[in-house]
Amino acid sequence: PPSRPATSLHYSTMLSRLLSKNTTRFKIIGARSRSKSSRVVASSKANAVRLAAFVSHAFRAPTARISSLVSFVKQQQQQHQQQQQVIGSAEQQHDSKSSSSLLKVARAQDEHALEKIDSGSMAAPLAVCAVAGAVPIVSGMPASVLSVAGPMFYFYLQTSGIATCNKIKKDGTTGAFSPAQFVSLYTNGTVWVIYGLLAQDMTVLIPNASAVLFGLYYTSVFAKHTDESMTKWYAGSAAIIAGSAAAATLPNAIDVVGITGCVMAVILLSSPLAVMGKVIKEKSTAALPFAASLAGFLNASSWAAYGSLVAMDPYIWAPNGMGMAACAVQLGLFGIYGFAKPAEAEAKKEHQE
Repeated sequence: PPSRPATSLHYSTMLSRLLSKNTTRFKIIGARSRSKSSRVVASSKANAVRLAAFVSHAFRAPTARISSLVSFVKQQQQQHQQQQQVIGSAEQQHDSKSSSSLLKVARAQDEHALEKIDSGSMAAPLAVCAVAGAVPIVSGMPASVLSVAGPMFYFYLQTSGIATCNKIKKDGTTGAFSPAQFVSLYTNGTVWVIYGLLAQDMTVLIPNASAVLFGLYYTSVFAKHTDESMTKWYAGSAAIIAGSAAAATLPNAIDVVGITGCVMAVILLSSPLAVMGKVIKEKSTAALPFAASLAGFLNASSWAAYGSLVAMDPYIWAPNGMGMAACAVQLGLFGIYGFAKPAEAEAKKEHQE
């Protein structure tokens, strides 16, 4: 019918208009979407830049601090090494200067000591010893032997009174024997026990503790079989022991007790000489114990050798040197008068009874 073309045209026109409108809308929407996307991208870029700035700021300070700390440590190490080098060089210079100064002082002392030596005087040996100083003369195996020999012979000296005590108990009387050896043994041991406690030296303490026990036993046997009074011997021993114990409280206690011990050592080694007058008068060694004299000589000579050759200590070699001389005199009496015969001893016993 005639109205149909007009309707198609109408539809065509409406469709074209609709398409044009939609196209415009799509363009607007696309433009809006692109604008929005660009804004999002720009915002994302800005956020990324901000995040990178924040991260770099957050880690920049610790990193800088760590790097500065590492550099500080390296500087300190370098300074410490430089200081050690300076100290080492200074110590070397000080050692060289001190050794040279000590050498000069020693040479000056030697020259001063040698100037005082008279070629014909008896002080020459002592001056030579003073110049030598406290340097051990022997070392190694000889020094070890001397270190062991002294205590061994001292123990032999302690046990030497057993034979005398057995004879006293067998005879029922002390005869011509003197209690000086026995009393001085435990008195000397007590003084040196005090010295060992002060010096905290077990080498001195233990041997002298056994000397105290042996001395007390010998003295008790002698006191049981003697007729003479032991009061004066006990009083003298008690005075020496009490004085040494009182001296232990002094500031210089070791020196005082040490000197007292040296005096007692000389008395102990010389104690057999208490009957020397009787031996010379009777021309008989019956009252002189040979075992004690021999033990005393070996003990004194070993300690004198140790003190003069190893320890270089006058507190050791001086009293033992004097004791060695006293024991040599005792042995000399045996060389002069010989050993007492049993018949002579019996006759002496009957004469005393």
